[in-house]
Amino acid sequence: MYLNKYNHSSFVQSLNLEYDVQENRQNQPVTAILEQPLPLMTNIVNDVKDCLNWLSLHELWGKLPTEAQAAIAQSFHCFNVEPETLIYQEGHTPIGLYLLQSGKVEIFRRSLIGQFLIRYRNAGDLFGYILIANGAEGTYQTNAIALTKCQILFLPKAAFQKLIAEFPEIEHLIHSQLSQDLYEYTSRIAWEQERIQALQAYIQPLPTNTSIIGSSKGAQKLTEQINQAAANLQPVVLQGQAGTGKTFVAGLIHAGSSLASQTFGEIDCGALQRAEDGRLDTDVLFGRVGQQRGILELLERGTLLLDNVHVLSPGDRDRLVHYIKTGLILPNQGIVGKINPIKQTAPKIASSVRLILASPNKLDLPDIKALTIKLFTLTQRKADISDFARYFLKQFCCEQNRPLLQLDQSDLRRLISYDYPGNVTELAEILHRATMMTPSGYSVIPEQALWSVESTKNAFRLDLLTHVPWLRQILLSRWYPRSIWVMMMAIFVPVVILGFIGPQNRDSSITLNLFWAWWWPGYLFLFAFVGRLWCAVCPFMITGAVIRRISMWLFPRQQLTWNSKWLNRWGGWIVFTGFVAIYLWEKLWDLPHHAYLSAWLLLTIAAGAVIFSLIYERRLWCRYLCPIGGMNGLFAKLSVIELRSAQQVCGSQCSTFGCYKGTQPTPITFAEALPSEGQQTGGCPLYLHPAQLQDNRDCMLCMTCLKGCPNRSAQLNLRFPASDLLDNHKGFWAEVALLLLLLGGVFMHNGQKILGWLGFGDISLDSEHLLISLPIVLVLLSIPAVLTYSTHAIARFFDQEQPDYLTVIYAYLPLTLAVNLAHYIPAAITEAGQILPVLAKTLGYSGAGLPKLSWSLDVAQFLQGVTLISVMVFSPYPLLRITKRSLFQNLPHLLLMLGFTAFFFNLMF
Repeated sequence: MYLNKYNHSSFVQSLNLEYDVQENRQNQPVTAILEQPLPLMTNIVNDVKDCLNWLSLHELWGKLPTEAQAAIAQSFHCFNVEPETLIYQEGHTPIGLYLLQSGKVEIFRRSLIGQFLIRYRNAGDLFGYILIANGAEGTYQTNAIALTKCQILFLPKAAFQKLIAEFPEIEHLIHSQLSQDLYEYTSRIAWEQERIQALQAYIQPLPTNTSIIGSSKGAQKLTEQINQAAANLQPVVLQGQAGTGKTFVAGLIHAGSSLASQTFGEIDCGALQRAEDGRLDTDVLFGRVGQQRGILELLERGTLLLDNVHVLSPGDRDRLVHYIKTGLILPNQGIVGKINPIKQTAPKIASSVRLILASPNKLDLPDIKALTIKLFTLTQRKADISDFARYFLKQFCCEQNRPLLQLDQSDLRRLISYDYPGNVTELAEILHRATMMTPSGYSVIPEQALWSVESTKNAFRLDLLTHVPWLRQILLSRWYPRSIWVMMMAIFVPVVILGFIGPQNRDSSITLNLFWAWWWPGYLFLFAFVGRLWCAVCPFMITGAVIRRISMWLFPRQQLTWNSKWLNRWGGWIVFTGFVAIYLWEKLWDLPHHAYLSAWLLLTIAAGAVIFSLIYERRLWCRYLCPIGGMNGLFAKLSVIELRSAQQVCGSQCSTFGCYKGTQPTPITFAEALPSEGQQTGGCPLYLHPAQLQDNRDCMLCMTCLKGCPNRSAQLNLRFPASDLLDNHKGFWAEVALLLLLLGGVFMHNGQKILGWLGFGDISLDSEHLLISLPIVLVLLSIPAVLTYSTHAIARFFDQEQPDYLTVIYAYLPLTLAVNLAHYIPAAITEAGQILPVLAKTLGYSGAGLPKLSWSLDVAQFLQGVTLISVMVFSPYPLLRITKRSLFQNLPHLLLMLGFTAFFFNLMF
């Protein structure tokens, strides 16, 4: 197994025999060539005079009689051998003996721990003659290889037998050398047995895969460094965490070096035993005088990987540096670590082991020129995880004798999203377990078999797209959300028109019924479940998209790009201002009871969407300027559903950014409406990359990213409510202003009742008393801001570690949603079920006899109470998570929340 690297064809060519080299590429030794009939060996050098001169001057052969020397010179055949040429090998039948005229030959044998040196042969030495000299039949027990360019004299077996019969002196000379060689051979075999027994626990098999797994830039760089390290025998330092493949990389370096035929071993310094004084016992590494041989001595040659070298004492590291510089081992003596390793008088043992030192941190090796290779963690090599996974699956399936298992996109997403504290080793363990858990007959690993692979970002999250397959098919369909657009416009256009031309009363206007009794309470309730989904099917946006398409068809042009920097700074304040205007319009002009005014509100918002759709690309209005969109984005943070993507998948597998940039969509036909990933899309309409989403504020669940991603990175997660607020949430003042405005809106809606409590019940809050009403309404809207800010000032007075107001105020978001919903519950309970009679009245019919479903005000008040009590139970949890303070330290805010709940409870009953 270790002989295939040697070059034998050069030897064949040097003999210039009539021998087909092309048919002998299995690295045949010289014995196979020399077995050819001697007449074929016509070009073998055989200068009898030169050979005789050399024999007569030799220390050993010169002792023979002149006649014997002459006979030997006439019988020998001389040939040249190139370095790394195998001369004979174990198991071959001896055909003669060899006399080394010049050069150096190594005699070795193979063992359980690699190539084992028997001895070297130098000029004038015989080799390959043991069985020949005894006249016995058998095979070689060793191998011979030329280390340098050699000139060898070869004596065929028959000629040798004839010579020793004629000149007994030759046999006596060979027997004297044979007895000496047998003693050395026996000693070396005994030493080999000792080595095998002592080294078995430390020998590592060489990697079956001869290249670095993966194609990332990190993998390519690592390949270059391994090749550089294999090209020479200088020390190597591997810097990497546990499980990053240090043994694998060291094995590749060893296999590619000139030491490939030697032993490759590994010692984990962190696992060494400790002496009584607590110091590491390094006897296993350096040995102990008169007691134990160390691994460095036992290996003799080869490569040794020392893992976790950083745990060694400074003295032991100095000893390693000394060994690297001199090749001499300084064994332990006396008490471990008490004697200066450099000054000790113990015998120094020579060894030729190459060291590869591994540590998670940078090693300081003074005066040592070493190549440092930094091994990246698996988290830093996300792009290579799919290649690693396929490699391990192939390996484990072969071990279990089963057909090769595959990983689908969902499996790969889970694997790539995981952080792997144990790096490559942990990935291998995960896939080994998954392979064993996959029932026979499966061709794809089920996701349940990867139960332990869960990203920390996905904790307490359930991907609905994986666990509810039919939902994925619906959302991938070309009909989502476009089919809903048609239905929305079929409702929106008539409702707006009927708001202008139809009845204006609340009990006979379908516009007022849908807007105030259906849309407001219904969507406030759905915020907690589907977030900003309304924006995906919003009729304002649809109107803008349709008119833009018509405009671009009539007047082709390049639309303006977004000034994102300006919009990020001021867009939220524009939304806040727009919502203030809506609230004032609603309260002072009584929009809930005037159909045409409500229709004007709808038309105004739609006009904003149309104008900005004509000027700017994509949906600038929806992301930055729409008042309804701003409210939707704020409350969407409370949703139990989120759309996210696996950031690691996007970062390692994606190079097109189709979910963000998009491609031009193809025309939709009935035949093309097939659900699949990697569809052509126009990119995210809000110009967002799903991997960059920190919360639900700017995601409207249009599923464009889901459709456009070929890597199945998008996830529709079921999560804990208000998860966006609980960890690392970042707020901004314009959004906080909107939150406080929406909470103040409940005070405004009930302003008349509040004025009555204060003794000002005769003041009417309407447009006819604008100068008085406007300041009062603004004061009502400002009440939550004043109370919450004052409460936070008190909380920080007693607890300086409280977070700032901008952070803590988001804990009031669940309360804000709940009290707004509670305000609209009576309209939903008492009016929404009368939609059919109301529609009939809008169209000019009486509506008598049409079915209706409504409950009494008592039911509405019961549901209002349940809503307020529920939110009071839920609100302390996000407050505690946001502030990271104790219940007592949050007492001012808890009391204010309780006060708000009690106040609204009395206000709405």
